Amino acid sequence: MCSAAEHHAVLHCVENLNGQVVEVDSTGAIDVAKLEKVLQDPQNAGRVSVVSVMAVNNEVGSISPLRQVAKVVRANSPGAILHTDAVQATCWQDLREISKLVDVLTVSAHKFGGPKGMGVTMQRIGLEIDPLIVGGGQERDRRSGTHNVGGIMATAAALRETDSTREAEILRVTKLRDALVDAVISELDDVIETVARDKRVPGIAHLCIAGCESESILFLLDEAMICASAASACASGAMEPSHVLLAMGVDAKYSVGALRMSLGHTTTEQEIDRASSALIAAVNQLRRNKTAPRVSASK
Repeated sequence: MCSAAEHHAVLHCVENLNGQVVEVDSTGAIDVAKLEKVLQDPQNAGRVSVVSVMAVNNEVGSISPLRQVAKVVRANSPGAILHTDAVQATCWQDLREISKLVDVLTVSAHKFGGPKGMGVTMQRIGLEIDPLIVGGGQERDRRSGTHNVGGIMATAAALRETDSTREAEILRVTKLRDALVDAVISELDDVIETVARDKRVPGIAHLCIAGCESESILFLLDEAMICASAASACASGAMEPSHVLLAMGVDAKYSVGALRMSLGHTTTEQEIDRASSALIAAVNQLRRNKTAPRVSASK
C-alpha cells in the first residue's frame, strides 16, 4: 500500500503486486483519513504487509504527516511494515526524528552531495525481511555483495556534513527559493505556487504557469543555460502528464505548464537572479507568440 503521489520506484512496485494506492490531498501528501478508511476495510484485515509513504514528495516538495501516518498504521495494521522514502528529506529534515516513526527508511546519497549509486537503508532492530540478494552474507545478510568501501565512506562524510549544516542551509535556501518565486509571480500573471510554502521543503520551487506548455518553457530555459524540469528531476525529459499533479487534482490549465526548480547547497543569489529573469522572459515570449496574429503565406 502506498500513496498516489509516491515516486515511481515505489508506486510501480505496489501496482505490480496489485496493491492499493491511497489518495492524496491538494498538497500531494497522503490523505490520512483515506488511509485509515482503507486500513479499516474488513477485506484488508491482516492482509496489509507493507505501507510506504514518502517523507517529502520528490516533485512538489510537500511534507508528509508521518507522525499521523504511523499512528494510523500501528492502530489498524500493527503487523504491517511502515517504510518511508526519505530521499528528498535528508537535506531538510532530521532523519533521527523520522526514523523513530517507521520500520524502514531509505535515502539516496546523490541527493545530499554523496556519490551516485549509493544509498542507505535503515531497518528497525528485530525486524526480519528476506533479502533480495543472497550469497556472501554482507550487510548482516540483508544484501550480499562486495562492499563499495569508497562509496560508503563518501556517503557517510556527505551525510555528516549535511546534518551539521542543515539548519543554516534551511534558512539560506528558503530565502533564495522565496526570492525566486516572488520575482516570477510579481512579473507574471496567472502563475500559481503548487504547494504553500509552509507545507513544503525549501529545496523545491514548483510553479504552474497558465498559457504555456512545460516543454516550450524548458526549451527556452535550456537555451538560457538554466536547468529545470517539468516533473521530478529524474524524469526531466518526460512530457507525459505528471501523476503527482493528477493525483492532487491540479487544473489542466495550470498543470500543462508545470515547472520544477531545485535549489541546494550550491545555489547562489546570482543564479536565482539569472533563473528568475530567464523564466520571466521565456513565459512572456511564449505568451506573445501565442497571441500574435498569424500571417497567411502569399501564393
